[in-house]
Amino acid sequence: MFGNINKDLLPIKAHYFLFNAATGPIVPFLPTIAKQLGFSGFLVGTIYTILPISGLIAKPLFGALADKFKIHKILLLIFQAVVAIAMFIINFIPEIDNNANYILICNGDASLEICSKNGFSEKVIQNVTIDTIHMNVSCQVSCKGSKEIYTEMCLYWKASQFCDLANSSVISDTDKFDFTLTFDEYYDQDIKNCLYMRILSAKFLDNIPHKPACKHHVRTLCSVTCPDNQIFNNLLHKAEVSQTSKENSTYQFHSFLWATIISWIGMAVVVSITDTILCFNLCGNEKNKEYGKQKMWGSIGFGIFGISAGYLVDTFSEGKPQKDYTCIFYIMLFIMIFDIIVSTTLRKKNPEYSEDEPSILWELVTVFKDGNVLAFGWWCIGAGMCTSVVWNFLFWYTEDLAGSSEITRLKTLQGLLTGIQCFLGELPFNFISGSVLRKLGHVNVMSLVLLIYAIRFMAYSTVSNPWWFLIIEVLHGPTLGLCWPAMVSYGDKVTPSGTKATIQGFIGAVFEGIGVSSGSLICGWLIDTYGGVTMLRAFSVGALLWLTCFWFIQLLLRKLKRSSIQMGHNHLANYANPDDAINMTMSRELETYFKE
Repeated sequence: MFGNINKDLLPIKAHYFLFNAATGPIVPFLPTIAKQLGFSGFLVGTIYTILPISGLIAKPLFGALADKFKIHKILLLIFQAVVAIAMFIINFIPEIDNNANYILICNGDASLEICSKNGFSEKVIQNVTIDTIHMNVSCQVSCKGSKEIYTEMCLYWKASQFCDLANSSVISDTDKFDFTLTFDEYYDQDIKNCLYMRILSAKFLDNIPHKPACKHHVRTLCSVTCPDNQIFNNLLHKAEVSQTSKENSTYQFHSFLWATIISWIGMAVVVSITDTILCFNLCGNEKNKEYGKQKMWGSIGFGIFGISAGYLVDTFSEGKPQKDYTCIFYIMLFIMIFDIIVSTTLRKKNPEYSEDEPSILWELVTVFKDGNVLAFGWWCIGAGMCTSVVWNFLFWYTEDLAGSSEITRLKTLQGLLTGIQCFLGELPFNFISGSVLRKLGHVNVMSLVLLIYAIRFMAYSTVSNPWWFLIIEVLHGPTLGLCWPAMVSYGDKVTPSGTKATIQGFIGAVFEGIGVSSGSLICGWLIDTYGGVTMLRAFSVGALLWLTCFWFIQLLLRKLKRSSIQMGHNHLANYANPDDAINMTMSRELETYFKE
């Protein structure tokens, strides 16, 4: 039974499995890790705008170095280590001390008003209003000074140090006063979208406790930090923070940004060089059969360890107010070290290439003369924007939804979603996509992808329990599972001979560099400004509008008779299995690399 196994390909099978098993537990959870660190949706969207671009730059740059100096395996091992180190560093980035703007209200007793645009969940409210949580809690408060508040503090708080300020005729707009407060555990009130926490005592620099009470109604803006209490920090994270722009200057943000950029570059280079080594080692018709079989092990590793990671995070987080991701970082490090050891056994054959290829500049001129290619680029951008929602903000939205519906075992759910995406989505559609493309045609399949994305996003937005996402996630197959095979094979279909490698670079640039990047930025802004439901419905409607424009362009091209036959190549090229198309694309790409 094992006599026909190609032993030369065993190391590369193992590498695909191990590398994706190492990154699988981390990559899907990075947006929610960033959220827990205290970054806003817009900042995370900005990060995921930069990441695809950095990967697109790194692939040709380090690919050219590997080709010129014949150091493919050396670069592979180096960047595997880079990925492991950069990802492991993320585990040690501390959360941002939440420093938000709140209102100190003094009318009789003094209270701190903490508001959230979408309201607080029952779980959050219960955590901060039970008696025992308030014991030994102190928060640092800095409030804007005014003549009215100084007068009340002098006369009724009995804080004589503010009497001179109360009698002063000029008070600066930047004047502030600082104190340490403790809360009254019996008088927390939840009214509409705000929580009112009565202040039990206030201590100034003299460390003497004062009872906050006012005869007249006064309000002032304050910033609050509770660095030693995770329950209150969780409340502050969910409150409306008006100074999120200051996160840009925090070392936590820059640490996370550069760690993710370096790891993303590392992953892009590892994947690119591994595919290059694999393609070198596959010859003739063997490429058509074997390429997909090797890559399949990566999906298996990603799916298995993605599911396991969710369960382990939930297990190790029991009894803790925040999710503990430590275990998956150590799993990643252990598997990546094992992968590096396995990768030392990889062997690369010397490539064969032709020097009679047209220049890249001439290829670009030829490609962009074809209106079908421009219409295809339009579709790639829309598909990339839709894909950014699934890749970068689906787990973010499940956390928001789970917080308002008291869902437990959230990470287990997210791990199961990853498993469904791999095993019920991408893998089966990788095998049937050739038949689907043959029966429906590429343009119809591409239209179907956008249509089902619209249905999928609308379905997400209409359910209140994220466990229903397990059923909706079956749509991952006819969306992203069909998206990439359709892109690769149609890119080969609409381009004339000699431009195959160019169009595949064009696909990557528009899909990730424009579509995924811009989609991430828009998605982050929408989820911050209007919430997850509005974001999903906006992308649902947007997918339908993008589809309408795509069909309008197709009809216009037909009307102008800009068919591919008139452009000098056969528009009715045979439909290939996606693995064959991908492999053919890689072969052409390698020929381009070595044509000099």
